[in-house]
Amino acid sequence: MRGEGEDRLSLTPHTSHLTPCQGFTLVEVILVAVVLGLLLTASVPRFQQTAQRLHAEQTAFALAQLLRYAHERAVTQGNAMVWVWDAAARRARVASLGDDGQRQQWLSEHVARSRPIRDDIAVSLIRGGAEVEAVTFFPDGTSEPTTLQVAHHAFNYTVTVDAATGQSHLTASAAKQ
Repeated sequence: MRGEGEDRLSLTPHTSHLTPCQGFTLVEVILVAVVLGLLLTASVPRFQQTAQRLHAEQTAFALAQLLRYAHERAVTQGNAMVWVWDAAARRARVASLGDDGQRQQWLSEHVARSRPIRDDIAVSLIRGGAEVEAVTFFPDGTSEPTTLQVAHHAFNYTVTVDAATGQSHLTASAAKQ
């Protein structure tokens, strides 16, 4: 039996018709999904640009570290070292030089070679306006004056090897237009 105050359509006796529904409507959920979709679509190019910059920066930093390693190894071992860019293999390696200036052997340490560089990253080693494939570091701390350029889309990095000190300096260049 029902009491006189109870609603006949109510399934539970304690539910009131004046209480608003808890939760979101389908329209609200769709509206939020559309706004999030628009924000994501607008931000994807920025994420891609950041990824390109980071790839170029990481490559330039790794190659600069390998140049520094060749310099330090030449000074500490008292033996000339050569840093070689192998364009076919897309990687750099360090080798020791003999007294005759010829490459004796590739250094076998893991730190004496770079990982292969991605094909979409341009790497060039320049000395005196011409592209070369190697830079030599001497036991007295000097080296051949060389510039290493790393470019990936609009992002350019330059590593300058100072002839007098053999030190490598990494700088970000202005973006190409």
